[in-house]
Amino acid sequence: MLRPSPQPPSLAASSLRRPAFTLVELLVVVVILSIAAAMVVPYAIGTSEMSCQAAARRLMADLEYAQSQAIVTQTPVTVTFDGSANSYTIANQSGTLIHPITKKDYVVDFDIEETFKGVTISFVSFDSGTAVSFDALGAPSFGGTVDLAAGSWTYRVMVAAVTGRISVSLTP
Repeated sequence: MLRPSPQPPSLAASSLRRPAFTLVELLVVVVILSIAAAMVVPYAIGTSEMSCQAAARRLMADLEYAQSQAIVTQTPVTVTFDGSANSYTIANQSGTLIHPITKKDYVVDFDIEETFKGVTISFVSFDSGTAVSFDALGAPSFGGTVDLAAGSWTYRVMVAAVTGRISVSLTP
């Protein structure tokens, strides 16, 4: 019986060593591409929506803070909006409250805070005024709305008249 003759060693070794990438090299490339994508994608999609939504949620949290401070201290707490300065202030009868984290006056200025660049206070209406006060029970003086806009996005923060319930919605 005839057997096929084995290939010479030099031919067998060269056919096994083809130029290719190792698994480690491929994984390194995938990781680098993932990191690059994570850095680029937020800039590729519009950041105005994220900024506007973050500002609306911040405003909602600050209104809830003012409401709870009024209940805890049993004194009225007022949130005053200044559309021309693109800011709002939280104060009681003694003056501007101190922010519990920054230990500075509780003033939020959308033009200064980097997170909210491009966000504007486009509309404020609390019984035709620009301020809302919460009494010792947490009830607002008036119900009303504040619209925050950035790019083509507008979010509305609403304060219910009787209950003081605060909510955020995207306006069409």
